[in-house]
Amino acid sequence: MTAPRRRMSVYERVLERFARTGAGYWYVRTVAPRLDPPLLRITGGRISSVYPSPAMLLTTTGAKTGLSRTQPLLYVRDHDSLILIASNYGRPGNPAWYRNLTANPTVRVLAGKHSGTYTASEISDPDERDRAWAKAIDLYTGYGDYEVRAGDRTIPLVRLRRA
Repeated sequence: MTAPRRRMSVYERVLERFARTGAGYWYVRTVAPRLDPPLLRITGGRISSVYPSPAMLLTTTGAKTGLSRTQPLLYVRDHDSLILIASNYGRPGNPAWYRNLTANPTVRVLAGKHSGTYTASEISDPDERDRAWAKAIDLYTGYGDYEVRAGDRTIPLVRLRRA
């Protein structure tokens, strides 16, 4: 039996329902990644196009190029750390930001009071991963859809701890 979800406002329920439609999927894949970087920068990482869902700007160092790469992402708070979900919208391969942080685990985060420098590590312990995945699903049930789309690929979960 799954744990009950957190209490969501009507707005959050409508936003989640929309995000799981074809139009919503298109929006979160193509429009939000263009809107969110300037919006998050202007607001100091406090507000994104999917507010009130927690979103950040993650800056990694390119695995091949060594250049800074910045990506807006949802995250889940877990005590003193942040959890990232490398879903890649359910596509077959892992996202580029995941490859970058596995090669260079020191990252910068712009996420309001959680902004700063962090060190990334993949959550590999099965029990810890199950707990983190439950938190991710609680944030956005669409991650379950992505898990189905991903097929045989296990969606990596990454823990960020302050450096």
